[in-house]
Amino acid sequence: MRYTLAIVILLLGFAVGCSHQAGSPPVNPPVKNNEGGTSDYFFTPTASSGMAFDPRRPEPPVQGEYVWFPSITEPYDCIVEELYIPSLNGKKLHAKLFRPDWASGEKPCHGLVLVPGGIQVGDVWHVPWRRSGSKHWAKSGFVVIEFDFQGRGLSEGTEDRGGPQGREDLKAIIEYMIGRPDVLKSGVGLVSSSMGVVPCAGALATWTDLPVRFWIDLEGAHDRYSATQWDDPFWVGLNGGHLTSDDEYWSEREAIKFQPFITTPYIRIQSDLDHSFDYYYVDHAFEMVNAAVNGASPYARMNHNKPNQILDLAESTSYEYENIYDMEPELYSYVIQASIDDFE
Repeated sequence: MRYTLAIVILLLGFAVGCSHQAGSPPVNPPVKNNEGGTSDYFFTPTASSGMAFDPRRPEPPVQGEYVWFPSITEPYDCIVEELYIPSLNGKKLHAKLFRPDWASGEKPCHGLVLVPGGIQVGDVWHVPWRRSGSKHWAKSGFVVIEFDFQGRGLSEGTEDRGGPQGREDLKAIIEYMIGRPDVLKSGVGLVSSSMGVVPCAGALATWTDLPVRFWIDLEGAHDRYSATQWDDPFWVGLNGGHLTSDDEYWSEREAIKFQPFITTPYIRIQSDLDHSFDYYYVDHAFEMVNAAVNGASPYARMNHNKPNQILDLAESTSYEYENIYDMEPELYSYVIQASIDDFE
């Protein structure tokens, strides 16, 4: 893999925010903006990724000379839109779209789909404490969408916890994004947090022709045992009360079952102090990467370790891990890098 862009330590306190615009192009009339607080500073990641830095900040490209390039030193002005998108069963999914104010059919941007963890709503991707999220990527030149799965937030339908309906919801969002005239047709980027891994793996394995250019998985639980932490009552409760003995339920909600069949480049971000376990646990990361390497994915790696290699759990301490306290800004770096990478 060639690193064509990288980032030095920059903590820039720009106060350029996203303006709110109701629906363009909404599938249904927009709803009232209820996002609450905002996070308008522009945060770029640390140098720990080891990437070199090109300080250019391109002006919005002109027709006939267009080459998409992310801006990482100065934020573009961006617009926030709210809309409803129909899922495959016709239920309306509430979504928020963040885009540079100059994005258009003549000047399309890289698309980015953000998948929340647990049973969270899409707004979690731009809460004030977030140090990389929807607004930060939009200010860098991405068209970004965050959304509520059915039964959550302002979406219609019934909660499915990442099962078959969750896969269909995600498919609908991806297809909506790739159909937008202001999104490049080379494939959207997909980023999931925690249990967002389940609908992502399921959708990518079920519809292998989905136009997804890369998938970044932020510490997702790979099976029923890691998801419930071996039937711990607290974690069982967060999973709707389903014990690991509930085969019917878990057969549709274990990411590792689907992982060998994904055909998308896969990047796993993992700290040694896992956000869910709160102790050293990396088995789920190793199994997900190894399943992709042994399966149909053309590219897979954990963090900045060598790609397309089988990870040896017996040598787990020899690999590079992210620091749990730095993962937020580092996630920004991973997305910027993946958006321009050729995955060789």
